[in-house]
Amino acid sequence: MLSTKQTQEYIQFAHEISDAVGEVHRKYFRKPVSTEYKDDSSPVTQADQESEALARELIMKRYPSHGILGEEYPAHQADAEFLWVIDPVDGTKYFMSGHPTFALLLGLAYQGEFILGVIDQAISRERWIGADNYGSYLNGNAVTTRKCSQLNKAILARAGFEWHTEGRDHYIDKVWKATHWSQWGVAPYDYGLLASGHIDVVMTAGPLIHDFAALGPIINNAGGLITDWHGQRLNVNSPNHVVAVGNPALMPEIIRLINFSEE
Repeated sequence: MLSTKQTQEYIQFAHEISDAVGEVHRKYFRKPVSTEYKDDSSPVTQADQESEALARELIMKRYPSHGILGEEYPAHQADAEFLWVIDPVDGTKYFMSGHPTFALLLGLAYQGEFILGVIDQAISRERWIGADNYGSYLNGNAVTTRKCSQLNKAILARAGFEWHTEGRDHYIDKVWKATHWSQWGVAPYDYGLLASGHIDVVMTAGPLIHDFAALGPIINNAGGLITDWHGQRLNVNSPNHVVAVGNPALMPEIIRLINFSEE
């Protein structure tokens, strides 16, 4: 466990990274940007690459012994005790289509466990930051999740019928049919809304470590819970299926509904 002084130091540094990356996001948002496509056909823009390069440069300069795991460039010292995990533009398709629901996701793991996270939406200038022994905050104001106690009254943000959910949609459908109503599509912004008490459940399949490293420290320290589909808390070795709830009491029912087995 980190000392209060260490935690405050890393929180301040996370703000510095977010400030710098936010400038890049605002520079390119709703402007023509060069775009490439990965082997899985997912897009990567100039904003993704420039944002991650800047974040990596700041980390390596300040903490040369720390590791870095980013989406766009090779891992750096991935077995280090402290590991920064960067998704420079989570929701690149939202960014490309002009929707301000993408975000920088920045997580810090200590000995494999996520201890600090940032969701930064640079256009609306909303920044959620959470850390163990610190709490969760939106622009400096403490946030707490909504304590919806019945799944049939819950609001769900769900993924589905996309390339990364193929073969898993029927699991998500089970939860969808048990909730009050659902919005389709999951953006990083939705996890911030859950932490702030506006959404009760977020469920998706296919996210990689860059997509979820930041989320646990924010949601868990706001009073919620985020796990894999087996109900296990997320860490650097977690599989790529995630469910988050504002009220942890909902999780056992959801895990029973999913009844997930690796396929």
